[in-house]
Amino acid sequence: MVTEVQYGGRITDGLDRELFNDYGNRWINENCLTQNYCFDHTVTEFNYHIPDYLEHQRFVEYIGKMPGNDSPNIFGLHANADLTFRLKESLEMINVLLDTQPKEAGGAGGLSREDQVKEKIEKELLPKLPQDFIMLDVIERLKVLKGPKGLVDAVTGKYDTVPLNVFLRQEIEWF
Repeated sequence: MVTEVQYGGRITDGLDRELFNDYGNRWINENCLTQNYCFDHTVTEFNYHIPDYLEHQRFVEYIGKMPGNDSPNIFGLHANADLTFRLKESLEMINVLLDTQPKEAGGAGGLSREDQVKEKIEKELLPKLPQDFIMLDVIERLKVLKGPKGLVDAVTGKYDTVPLNVFLRQEIEWF
């Protein structure tokens, strides 16, 4: 449910969904409930495990010790994955910088290609779109939309925190 419903709706590529589900199976499973469960026994800079503390402050301290950048090994990737990622990220940044540099203006006079596209969108496509949702109305209707039996929020008595209703609201917002 976590990988398919809560986050999976945002994933459009089949291979990305398969990878994300694999991560979900690896990181969110019943073994997480065992004492001092270790997520991965590979040698990395940080030992990812669920600490056996009772005090909140010790959990906060443990989280503070986690690295800012994780090793690709912890995700089952080769160490070169980080190098490949950084190289690709650098090239994309350079391309963005090159694309945003001022260009020499030609003396053609008339609308630029971008302005022609904008004009076409404004005149031809925008009038064809349906009216926007009134999000406040949608949210109010979702608050009373019932979910599966037993999933009413124990505190508020409403159904707006039921995962399927949250998923529906997110999809409507995205649409």
